[in-house]
Amino acid sequence: MSHVTWLYAVVPADRRPEPRELHDLRGVAAEPLRALSGPGLAVVVGSVPQADFDEGPLHAHLEDPVWLEHAVRAHHRVVEALAGAGPTLPLRFATLYHDDARAQELLRARHDELTEALRRIDRRTEWGVKAYLTGRPSAREEETGPEAADRPGTAYLLRRRAQRQQREETVRQASEDARSVHAQLAGLAAAVALHPLQPAEASGRGEPMVLNGSYLVDHADRKRLEDAVAALADGHPHLRLELTGPWPPYSFADPEEAG
Repeated sequence: MSHVTWLYAVVPADRRPEPRELHDLRGVAAEPLRALSGPGLAVVVGSVPQADFDEGPLHAHLEDPVWLEHAVRAHHRVVEALAGAGPTLPLRFATLYHDDARAQELLRARHDELTEALRRIDRRTEWGVKAYLTGRPSAREEETGPEAADRPGTAYLLRRRAQRQQREETVRQASEDARSVHAQLAGLAAAVALHPLQPAEASGRGEPMVLNGSYLVDHADRKRLEDAVAALADGHPHLRLELTGPWPPYSFADPEEAG
């Protein structure tokens, strides 16, 4: 059976995991893992069946939510275990090479970028902060309120327009406050990344999301970050702040994407 090489993470050569350290870990296809060496770096990989991970089959897998959840969790378990032992640069999910030699070529071709990225994340972890607007009535709730039964034409339209304008102003103000929250948290971080806001149906919450940020924070500043989020939540009662982490630095793994 032919195989291709799935890449999980890059680590410094002096932190290259020994086979015994990888023995109990399994990858996205339940495959055993190994570390490949390059100049000053190592990359942790696994061999997955080509028949299942070529472009066509992989695309079908990525459209399968059950497979995708299982594979993402397996990938994360590997990265998380490596990050627990030292500086670890997670590689993008579904990074595949035809063979080990091409995976090792990555270490040579991007040596300087990867080395700098590892230096930047050393003794730091990623934290996520999301902000949601709370206490805002939805359009449906307003529509079914006691006034909805009485609709004298123009008066009703004017009332609906005023409600819409009020909603828009509330979201605008919340977005401005979220930018202020982000700016204050950025002052505690070595790097930041802003992600697209998730619609309510994707986030699983009925509240509009107004901030979706990641912050690369020194281990020593964890308490400062937690205290800052708590203080910002108290100072913005109309925003619900959600702090998650610590995570391996996924948002700061690509040298070209880090802010």
